[in-house]
Amino acid sequence: MISVTTIIGFIFIIIAWIVQLISLVSKKRTLNLFFVWLFLIGVLFLIIGNIQFRSFTATYLNIVMAVLAIAAIMLYPRKKKKT
Repeated sequence: MISVTTIIGFIFIIIAWIVQLISLVSKKRTLNLFFVWLFLIGVLFLIIGNIQFRSFTATYLNIVMAVLAIAAIMLYPRKKKKT
């Protein structure tokens, strides 16, 4: 049986990929920051769901995915403010 948090996590990840695919179709060849945030939220929900079912291998893999998403957010180029 799948928990509600796992389903919510999958929904966030699916929406994130739809956002990124729309961004790619519109000829933008960059990583959409909104995609990364939605993906991170989805992965956090998956981590909670995996902990509930004591699936620690999947939990560790999702933690790695969360760390990579956080790294992508931190390394994302910021727009410089004009002075």
